[in-house]
Amino acid sequence: MTARLRIDLQALAANYRAFHEAAAGAVGAVVKADAYGLGAEAVGRTLAAAGCEHFFVARASEGVALRRMLAEPAIHVLEGVFLETADALLEHGLNPVLNSPEQLALWTARNPNPATIHVDTGMQRLGFPFDVVLEALGGVEVGLLVTHLACADVPEHPLNALQAERIGRLRERFPGVRLSIGNSAGILNGAGFGCDLARPGIGLYGGNPWAERPNPMQPVATLEAQVVQVRTVGAGEAIGYGASWTAERPTAVAVLGIGYADGLPRLLSNRGAVAANNRRCPMLGRVSMDLTAIDATGADLAVGDWVEAFGPNLPVDEVAAKANTIAYEILTGISPRVERQYENKFNAG
Repeated sequence: MTARLRIDLQALAANYRAFHEAAAGAVGAVVKADAYGLGAEAVGRTLAAAGCEHFFVARASEGVALRRMLAEPAIHVLEGVFLETADALLEHGLNPVLNSPEQLALWTARNPNPATIHVDTGMQRLGFPFDVVLEALGGVEVGLLVTHLACADVPEHPLNALQAERIGRLRERFPGVRLSIGNSAGILNGAGFGCDLARPGIGLYGGNPWAERPNPMQPVATLEAQVVQVRTVGAGEAIGYGASWTAERPTAVAVLGIGYADGLPRLLSNRGAVAANNRRCPMLGRVSMDLTAIDATGADLAVGDWVEAFGPNLPVDEVAAKANTIAYEILTGISPRVERQYENKFNAG
């Protein structure tokens, strides 16, 4: 093992509690994509112990796997229902979020319970169009309305006001029906986005809910890599594939046992850095499949030492920006071959 992902379960629970304190109603958790790459079992059990009673996944297969770990909580499947998944949803007590008239007909023919309906209030992705949802539902009994915010991470974006206005009209059209609004930033945006069941995602895992504000969440995940070799590269010598970096002076170089097969973006080549012994060590040359070189000058690194690719000293959002992406992609892109290590187990008592 030369790469590991350390996950602080107490920090995860603390982030959940922070959302619970900020929300107007109950708070669920989005745990799709194996809990954003952190491991659905450990994350799910921790959040359940912290009081979470509603979990949201993307696909039926994720819901089935989560149900085997958690018997009691409600599990909502955001993709809805298909012919191929209807039986599994019923068998495992999963709740599909219905996105279209076709899904509504398919599910209500099999399940008499009140339906969960996704209403598109401006995302233009999945869901019943806002303008026709009332007519499309006919005499269907609705138990939960679900909608998603497109620009909550930028509170001043005009689409937020439009979605808030439509959400208000939804409440008028469906009096007494519970409403669920996602995402992390939406919970923190306050007025206009209060709901009965909030759905935080990235903020639970330590990512910044905001696009341009300080991160209010505790860091949860730390990706670390081990030094597998230390060498001195002379002036004029190049490093790595394509010889894309050339030393201008004798340089202490540490080779790390991590690469793009572990989820370290290749776009960090000659741009990224790691944190080691209270300093930033720039990446040198191209990130390769299993190995990455860094400038270890003055960092006092030896074979076997561990450095931080992201974590408390090097925020995942900062690393994502260097790779021209977002924290969601960085976290969900961590390879299964990277060992997950769970620390600071949360104790509800």
